[in-house]
Amino acid sequence: MTALETDVVIVGVGSVGSMASWQIASRGLRVIGLDRFSIPGPFSAYAGESRLFRKLYVEGGHYTPLLQRAQDLWRDLEKISGSELLSTTGAVTIYDEHNPGLAPLLAAAQDHGLDYQLLRGDEARAMYPEHVIRDSDVTVFDPEGGYLHPEKAVTAALLEAARLGAKFLGNRKAHSIETYGDRYIVRTDHEEIIASRVVISQGNGAGALCKELGVHLAVRPQILTWFPAVDPSAFCREDMPVFMRRVEEAGRSNPGRFYGFPSADGWTMKVVGSVYLDEVESMEKPLTWDPQFMETIRAWVREFLPGLIPDPVRVATCADGHLPDTTGLFGRFPGMEGVIAAAGFSGHGFKLASALGAIAADLLTDGTTATDVGFMNPARFREGDTRLASLALS
Repeated sequence: MTALETDVVIVGVGSVGSMASWQIASRGLRVIGLDRFSIPGPFSAYAGESRLFRKLYVEGGHYTPLLQRAQDLWRDLEKISGSELLSTTGAVTIYDEHNPGLAPLLAAAQDHGLDYQLLRGDEARAMYPEHVIRDSDVTVFDPEGGYLHPEKAVTAALLEAARLGAKFLGNRKAHSIETYGDRYIVRTDHEEIIASRVVISQGNGAGALCKELGVHLAVRPQILTWFPAVDPSAFCREDMPVFMRRVEEAGRSNPGRFYGFPSADGWTMKVVGSVYLDEVESMEKPLTWDPQFMETIRAWVREFLPGLIPDPVRVATCADGHLPDTTGLFGRFPGMEGVIAAAGFSGHGFKLASALGAIAADLLTDGTTATDVGFMNPARFREGDTRLASLALS
């Protein structure tokens, strides 16, 4: 078996791993990145053309410094690559007036001095004509919101990392990490790699890692859908924001959440529901689903986006790793001081990925970071901090 040596091994070169590769290589360290798929590849959780970016974050104001750093780093990567990676269209969230998410969203904005605009009734309908906005609805506009181009962003980070000397090995599985004096051995089905530091960023393949921490990672496939427009020009406006809609009032037969983007191809609009297939063990096999599964998102489109034909003409799949508290695992792996774990971001990790990659580099090179990520501490699910001799990864 081949033996290699480097400064840092990155296990999983998707959303976070690609950004960590770029950031760690930029600090002058030798990097080898491993992935079970090709690098870049079509099966990672970042697939699907676009991902939301929001500064007003209903998940809480404690994410604001992380989002600010991520935003700055996306702009840095744009300058390096010469490509637009973060389209700032603004983001509008539409709530029914009694939705419990409205108050914490506004509180997060006010606590951190973020700009926003709140509209109702005819004012909101004039501003957002593509949406059905009821008198009981409240719209909250985030001028710094928009969407990321995930495949372009990952590829840009990988190209810059490679330019800085990083090496990438695709289509192999990492099986374990073992301590080796004051270093580690990462064992794959092809080679052994000795390194002083390791980043584990396996995305929806991090089930074994999470099991070691005492928590279950639920891999939940989601179907992404694109709907044709009756009048495509209505969905290609330069001032059309991305949107999120939360329809959760009591008594509805189809409560839920869905979101969408301005048209990227000139005639369809990507609209996706927070509706998931049954949990799967792995995304390594093709998925099948009953067409009736899409009836929920079709019903939402019929009711709230009448300018779209409520029959999707394109579908794609992706799957995120979800944790019980919907908060990612990020930080030092308890019992392995030189190992950083990054997993379980529960569907809202890509917008943060550039910052997470930089923070991983901070922790591995400086031993600390100025960006607070303590709320994601991997140790919260595991008792004790006993030094580990080995860690299973598959």
